[in-house]
Amino acid sequence: MKKLLSLLVILLALSVSADNLFAQSTGKIAGKIIDQKTNETLIGATVVVQGTTKGAAANVEGRYVLGGLAPGKYTVEVKYVGYQAKSISDVIVKADAVTNLDVTLTESASNALGEVVIKATYRQESVASLYSRQKNSVQVTDGISADIIRRSPDRNTGDVLKRVSGTSVQDGKFVVIRGLAERYNVNLLNGSLLPSSEPDRKAFSFDIIPASLIDNIVVYKTATPDLPGDFAGGAINTITRDIPDTKFMEGTVSFGYNSKSTFKDNFVDPQPNGKYDFLGFDDGSRKLPSAYTNVKSNYTSGTSSLQKIEIAKQFPNTFGSQLQNTLPNLGLQFATGNSKTLKNENRLGYNFAFNYNTGYRISDGDRTQYNISAREQLPPYSFDRNVFSNVKTLGGLLTLGYTYGKNKLAMRTLFNNDFKIDYEETKNGLIRGDNDATPTLYRGFSSESTQNGVFNTLLEGQHTLGENKLNIDWAASYGLSYRNQPDQRIVTVFTPENAPEYISFSSENSPLPNTLGRVYSKLNENIYQAKVNATYSFKWLDELQRLKIGGLGYRRDRDFTIDALGYVDIVGNGKSIPLTNGVTVDNIFSPESIGQNNIAFSRLDLSSTDYTGTANQGAGYAMLDNKLTEKLRLVWGARIEYYNQQLDARGKAVRKYVNTDLLPSANLTYSLSDKSNLRASFSKTLNRPEFRELADFRYFDYQTNFNITGNPNLKRAVITNADLRFEYFPTGGEIISVSAFYKKFKDPIEQINLDNDILSYANAESAKDFGAEVELRKKLNFISDANFFRDITFYLNASYINAKVKFADREVSTPLQGQSPYLINSGLYYSPESSSFTFNVLYNRIGERLRFRGVTGSIDIYEKPRDVIDFQISKRILNKRAELKLTLSDLLAQTNALYYNYGDQSKTAYNPSEDRIIQNRYYGFSSTLSFKYNFK
Repeated sequence: MKKLLSLLVILLALSVSADNLFAQSTGKIAGKIIDQKTNETLIGATVVVQGTTKGAAANVEGRYVLGGLAPGKYTVEVKYVGYQAKSISDVIVKADAVTNLDVTLTESASNALGEVVIKATYRQESVASLYSRQKNSVQVTDGISADIIRRSPDRNTGDVLKRVSGTSVQDGKFVVIRGLAERYNVNLLNGSLLPSSEPDRKAFSFDIIPASLIDNIVVYKTATPDLPGDFAGGAINTITRDIPDTKFMEGTVSFGYNSKSTFKDNFVDPQPNGKYDFLGFDDGSRKLPSAYTNVKSNYTSGTSSLQKIEIAKQFPNTFGSQLQNTLPNLGLQFATGNSKTLKNENRLGYNFAFNYNTGYRISDGDRTQYNISAREQLPPYSFDRNVFSNVKTLGGLLTLGYTYGKNKLAMRTLFNNDFKIDYEETKNGLIRGDNDATPTLYRGFSSESTQNGVFNTLLEGQHTLGENKLNIDWAASYGLSYRNQPDQRIVTVFTPENAPEYISFSSENSPLPNTLGRVYSKLNENIYQAKVNATYSFKWLDELQRLKIGGLGYRRDRDFTIDALGYVDIVGNGKSIPLTNGVTVDNIFSPESIGQNNIAFSRLDLSSTDYTGTANQGAGYAMLDNKLTEKLRLVWGARIEYYNQQLDARGKAVRKYVNTDLLPSANLTYSLSDKSNLRASFSKTLNRPEFRELADFRYFDYQTNFNITGNPNLKRAVITNADLRFEYFPTGGEIISVSAFYKKFKDPIEQINLDNDILSYANAESAKDFGAEVELRKKLNFISDANFFRDITFYLNASYINAKVKFADREVSTPLQGQSPYLINSGLYYSPESSSFTFNVLYNRIGERLRFRGVTGSIDIYEKPRDVIDFQISKRILNKRAELKLTLSDLLAQTNALYYNYGDQSKTAYNPSEDRIIQNRYYGFSSTLSFKYNFK
């Protein structure tokens, strides 16, 4: 940690020094040169400023930079062999600023140079280049740019993704695309596979990547041979910030308010805290004592009762808590970057960003369990639960890049650590007995800390050989994902009427860690990856064609450990200790009390199985990008993947799974006009089981109160995909699109309920997923030509989804887990070019979705829809060098509710006359005020 802080201090010092070193009063023009029809970059295109000696050539990315320009208005001319030259006027350059100018060129009718010079204004060309990028993508994609992210109230990538068409986010971090849960998506960071951040599912927790570090997010909804084949919903590529065109340095400080916690003295803070908790790192004080780890492998059968009592004394008595008054949430961000043009137009640059956040959150609610077979009877149990969360986030991004000639080398490194301390307080607990027996009353608490993190470093290169006919790109990366949950402490206190409270200790043979115990778990996953792609351009049918071939190899190593320890009466058959005569929860687990009362730990072996897993994949592909006519484009080919997976769980036989699959795909685009496309696609993809889903041992999930067991007989699912989309681009930045999709699954993997709160996994017989998506992004200038309406953009995307899965033991098909029948995202953006004042309002709603599947013939648990409205207003001040921004999040603060779907199982929408709410959570309303200052 000290080394990390030292590095941050050094980078900050270098940035401040660089600010003085590169101070300037001139401006720059920078951008990218692209082919108007294909969207391909035109490497080597020349860009000159008329009336000056300033000129540059586009590099391997098609980018150029014209620096050292005095403030004023210029005309820029762009030329490239075989293309019509273009002259762009009214390009305004400001001091200490970069004017972005992307230029599209069109092939000339003949090979004669200089026959025609196309003229355009700066505004016209900006619109044309944006329109070209939208229209000429290879496959069906949706995404969000850095500009949209900056203008939204979203703080992390999970929040950003819920704005994408056909996409929703579950639990604030897991992405559901086109009704398909996180297991059917593949997650990429700068094009490289991300490891899973969860111990028991194929998922990545997107809430741990701050939105401020993201340049853009692209969701590929159809497959191409150069993408991984293990997805059906979407491939999510999160792209971090690249090298800037000019020096910048900015800092942001933000203060957050929550209606349930800020300035209130009701926050329960577990004690004691670690000395590094304020930074978001565990200091080791919560780790398992060496007295236990030294005998762990032989603890249950090879350790005497007296030894177990002595070992229990070594566990710290950390069951205290205190009330505290919470201050506003605090956020700090710093970002800087620069680039310098060297000899021969070579360019060197860097981008560094750092973020730190600390905050408090309180949610309260209730849980009621109804009798499944007779919902009108009294519920078997109920309780109220408050959750007090203290969250710390620390992260950073460093990008280094160097372009020389027709080559580029870059290194991208991202680190983010998310640390959360949760104190869950259960009150008014009630367990009803049979035959109207006196109910059991109880209260309790659970205290846990969770440290999630991701580290990813990528070295990549791009090279153009010959006369721009052969392009080679490659990348090598290392990724680490970790999740550490040390010392979750669980206590249940029984509270009978007219009698003292007591704590019940079971016998050694029946430990209950989920009601009285401590749980320790740790997950580390490493992923090593290397890939190379080669693209060859050639002419056929008088059109430009491209052949792309490549290969990928990666290895995943996963290590998961868990110890579930229950407090027990080690010498008897169980006993109860009343909380009287000075005995309290705070001191009953002290070394003195443990010795006096013969208390020790019993290890629940069924829930304490460690495992390691490895997965190796080799893949190769061939893809042709064919322009069959001026209007018709076909991108087609096939990918072959070899996959070798191995699972080694303690006390179990080693299991191996080996498959080789051929995955064809085709994407057809017909250009109906200069502003519209018709797209069709077909592909075959896969969904493989995760390590935990194959592990046939039981694990208690203390987040959901379910036991989870794997199924070693799972098979991979095979999916056939088909898509159809019409898209129309009225002008740059605007779109109207209508999409339809169909997916057919063979052997889909679904979570099932084995009864008695035990979840497992199984291959269903089949599943079908079909639906439609509509997206509209349009300025409101059709209402009036007044400035106000020209500067307002209306945005809407809506999806209808019908995804049904068929199990052999169910007569009726049920929704896929996590699927919503509809999604709605909408918003209004006001952002005038010349003004320093902006605002936007956003709306999000998802339909009811299946959270947990009931046992055969039983009742499924659904999540009730809720409406979310966010609002943001910003104002530039201090000569536009600073910005004030006010964000109001979840204005309606509606309840997050789960319900039993009684009645007709084919009708999943909540019906208050039949269905029963079993859980409510209230999170409150929150707001953030931020101040950003540009030091440059």
